[in-house]
Amino acid sequence: MKKYLTPILYTLAFLVIGTFFTSILYYFNITSDKVNQILIYLIAIIAMFVGSIIFAKNNKYKGIISGLLYFVGWFVIMFIMSLLVFKSSFKISSLIYYGVLMIFSVLGGIIGKNYQEENDAE
Repeated sequence: MKKYLTPILYTLAFLVIGTFFTSILYYFNITSDKVNQILIYLIAIIAMFVGSIIFAKNNKYKGIISGLLYFVGWFVIMFIMSLLVFKSSFKISSLIYYGVLMIFSVLGGIIGKNYQEENDAE
């Protein structure tokens, strides 16, 4: 259970802390609307990447499979929340966003698995 909970907590912590800082920057008019939106997208991408690295290091699956599994779990959560909580419709821009998240999640899984194999070899 710990190997599944740790990456989720890292992703959530990164999302909450990053969003908090961007909110503060936006509140004090340090960043504009566009810059704030880009920062929020970058925080989500980095959070998925970091969580996927940790997830792949703790699992026996291949890096690509680990990254995809981690993405699918988060995709289900994000998709349900966007439809039910935020009542937004599914658009092409959402598909591109989820595709970018999937790519970075898979990359994180590959890097995490390679990092695990390097540590096992030593």
